[in-house]
Amino acid sequence: MKTFPFIYNQPKDFLNSLQWKDWADFLLGEINPLFSFTETKAKVIDIREETADSRTFVLRTNRNWKGIQAGQHFPVSVEIAGRKVTRFYSLSGLSKEKRTLQITVKKQAGGLVSHYLNERTQVGDILGLGAAQGDFVLPKTLPNSILFLAGGSGITPVHSLLQDLKERNFQGKAKLLYFSRHDKDIILQDSLDLLEKENSWLEIKHVLTDIKSEEYDFGFLSKKMLEDFAPNWKESLVYLCGPAPLQNSAKQLLAGAEIKSELFLLPNQRVSAFSSNGPKEVSLLLSHKTVQIKGEKSILEELEEIGIFAPSGCRMGICHTCVCKKKSGAVSHMVKEEASGEGEENIQICVSRAVENLELEL
Repeated sequence: MKTFPFIYNQPKDFLNSLQWKDWADFLLGEINPLFSFTETKAKVIDIREETADSRTFVLRTNRNWKGIQAGQHFPVSVEIAGRKVTRFYSLSGLSKEKRTLQITVKKQAGGLVSHYLNERTQVGDILGLGAAQGDFVLPKTLPNSILFLAGGSGITPVHSLLQDLKERNFQGKAKLLYFSRHDKDIILQDSLDLLEKENSWLEIKHVLTDIKSEEYDFGFLSKKMLEDFAPNWKESLVYLCGPAPLQNSAKQLLAGAEIKSELFLLPNQRVSAFSSNGPKEVSLLLSHKTVQIKGEKSILEELEEIGIFAPSGCRMGICHTCVCKKKSGAVSHMVKEEASGEGEENIQICVSRAVENLELEL
């Protein structure tokens, strides 16, 4: 504790004040941008084109990386126009090489980081990583039968789970029903083909939803499609990852089955019956500013549209980087579709929409 300016009661307090790790990180970064005492970083060592709008990035992490399980996700940070921005991506594959992993990123409509990674990131670039999380993983004791349902970029964690099954010498049966818009939109197709060819326990069926092709089935998930491909689905552990319509349909058809599902949606990708009742005044108490926002999008998005960039990370309510104290006024949670009270509380501005005039500690 510091009693007076520049007077410290304990030597360790003085040493801490020197912030030696920050200086050490700065110096290490000058030697090699991957080096750091405190930060987890990764170097892009390979990039593979998957489709016209998706790429696989092979990353080699520094020694601060704590590891990951197949199926989990983790935050990836890049600096864009001088601002650090973070998004979560699922592991799409592990390598036998130490501290080497891969993510597969598909451009999302309006997706700042997904477009940056696909269009600007090159081999040799350094990305920031955070700790792995999520329970979309295989159990320690593998079941005899597993059914995977995936759509679009939802194939990425499923692909890593299939690789995990291969590494664990899986002795049961696994089936993958994978939905893509058209035949040129199938992500990780070469690797999926190879996995199926090398592992007799795996059967994959590709289904196209937008443009027909003679090589593949066509249509959306239906009871008949499910019964034809996986008649024993009731005895299977089901892994489900893909867009909301696929998830909703699958959960209805698979009622009674044991399902593990994962769905990442930005707030503006969710369907909502909410309609704004007019602009809202937002007082930013720490910045000594009062601004007006429309109350139609997340507070984070609307502040950014008028040039105010608050701390943010995943932008989908996972990482809590954007939490701030609301001193007064009400917001609605865009994911839970719940309204807050009018009193003081911490809110996540990336998933909160202004319902009334607000006072925020920003």
